[in-house]
Amino acid sequence: MSVALAVGLSEADVAQRVAEGKTNDIPTRAARSVSEIIRGNVFTRINAILGVLLIIVLSTGSVINGAFGLLIIANSGIGIIQELRAKQTLDKLAIVGQAKPMVRRQSGAGSVSVALAPSEVVLDDVIELGPGDQIVVDGAILEAANLEVDESLLTGEADPIAKDAGDQVMSGSFVVAGSGAYRATKVGREAYAAKLAEEASKFTLVKSELRSGINKILQFITYLLVPAGALIIYTQLFTTDAGWRESVLRMVGALVPMVPEGLVLMTSIAFAVGVVRLGRRQCLV
Repeated sequence: MSVALAVGLSEADVAQRVAEGKTNDIPTRAARSVSEIIRGNVFTRINAILGVLLIIVLSTGSVINGAFGLLIIANSGIGIIQELRAKQTLDKLAIVGQAKPMVRRQSGAGSVSVALAPSEVVLDDVIELGPGDQIVVDGAILEAANLEVDESLLTGEADPIAKDAGDQVMSGSFVVAGSGAYRATKVGREAYAAKLAEEASKFTLVKSELRSGINKILQFITYLLVPAGALIIYTQLFTTDAGWRESVLRMVGALVPMVPEGLVLMTSIAFAVGVVRLGRRQCLV
């Protein structure tokens, strides 16, 4: 006794689903752009403080005394490189590969199996499965012959899972044995693998206790610098024989040590070293 195979969609059915947007075409994930990364690392409180002091020093014509401005480049550069590296890795993140699945489509009185790109799959498509095939969209099993699926990439379950007709399968899993077919029930961003990849690629700025503590110190110092600078200028101009240029340089020389630029730089270096070490262990930070 022969078992009737599930029939694929007709051209009209496919056209209707494409018009309704029920395709597996996943839009590019929104990630932090390069310009946003640069702005986020350049326009910081520590850089603003050092930048203002640097401008004041350069206005006197003394370039050598503005050497501390190199810390702006160092702090910004380390942060930018770290984030660009993470962005490059996240942009490459793809749980579903580009192997073409065999999809049944109606042709005349019957169905034919055609190899389509994952983005060409539409809702309710019937997709055939064989050993080594990746499940590109979520679906429900229609046919199963000793079908076993590896879902370890998604769930961490190491053992293959047997699938029978009516069972659900998730995109991103692989067929390790048997054969069968399933109907696509979730495509595009609704598919499990797409949601997982989108969640993994979201940019989140972690508020560590160390960073929060440094920011509080910088905030306090910001309010302290203005009156301290004014007091130093006053004492230099009216209680000593120093001229305007010398008074300004002495003021900046007194204020720069108040800014914990060394602490910020060493923190950035420590984070960078940690990221490199974790990267060697295939971890993404």
